[in-house]
Amino acid sequence: MSSRKTLLGILLMLVALWTGWWIYSGWGLVSLDFTEAPVGKVLSSISRQGGLEIVTDLDPATPVTIQVRRMPPLEALDIVAVRTDSSWRLAYVGARSEAEIDTALGAFGAKQQAEGWTTHGAGSFNAVQSRSGAPLDLRRVEWQPQGGGDLQSLLAQTAEETGVTLAAPSDWSAPVAAPKGGRISIAASALFREAGGTSREIFLLRGPDPGEQAGEDGENWRGRRTWIGTAPRDDRREGDGRGRGFGDPEREAKRAEAQIKLLPPEEQKTAREDVSMMRDFWRTVRELPEEQRRAKAQEFFSRPEVQERMEDRRLARYAKMTSKQRIERSQRYWERKAEAKYRGGGQ
Repeated sequence: MSSRKTLLGILLMLVALWTGWWIYSGWGLVSLDFTEAPVGKVLSSISRQGGLEIVTDLDPATPVTIQVRRMPPLEALDIVAVRTDSSWRLAYVGARSEAEIDTALGAFGAKQQAEGWTTHGAGSFNAVQSRSGAPLDLRRVEWQPQGGGDLQSLLAQTAEETGVTLAAPSDWSAPVAAPKGGRISIAASALFREAGGTSREIFLLRGPDPGEQAGEDGENWRGRRTWIGTAPRDDRREGDGRGRGFGDPEREAKRAEAQIKLLPPEEQKTAREDVSMMRDFWRTVRELPEEQRRAKAQEFFSRPEVQERMEDRRLARYAKMTSKQRIERSQRYWERKAEAKYRGGGQ
């Protein structure tokens, strides 16, 4: 009898350990089962299960379908973004008070520009992506500042060297002697605190503008829009009047390397090669007139190896679409092809 009790006790202990490990290993993951449900309800579920603060300008009643089990919250958010033709950003929003932050986020949610605010970002195109198509968790990116400065300059540096979005009141330029580096989820909060304010980590989900056209990869182009407030004027990004402006090459290199380190080890070598190839290309064309630059870009992006990488990105995005979205994208693609052919015939 005693041996039976001992065996039962061991069995119960193993069950308890397995249950505890199952709960622990799934901590922070999300499971969703929604069909044509209001996006507000879906986002609330992701926020509650994943521990994220999500702010969106989408109509809360926008229908979305998603069924996932024990998935990282950012992957679930990315699927919702794809299925609502939206885009999202990790943002650190800081101000002198929580009330100011609430006002700015309220303006964003109402599709309005937050008056008197500046958004610092690194652009919409991300050269670093995982093979699986899973989004990078930029909360884990490392940032090492180079000395102090005024708050706005440091926010610009942080955005360009990490890829996160930072926003603050435009007239808040408090001096910061020596901001602390480290993981951006901690460093950004410390930066705003050193400036005498407060901040919040927000995931901004932004829907398309009325009449906005989707690109061939199905992703809406929002490169000319800011997220909260206005973008700062930066002569390095203004270009020379011939088209695309360019950022600081050193900061871009730091950003790429910081994000590559978030990839699985087996993907990092190829990612560095891809980034180097893109960097070398833009370096060769940045001083060319717009017409020559476009011709060089068309030639570059027509290369088989570049086409292959672009196709991988498209397929990763298509995998997150609903069947209806895939059909609509295909229809639009063939309509554009037919229109181009018609115009090419001299009509």
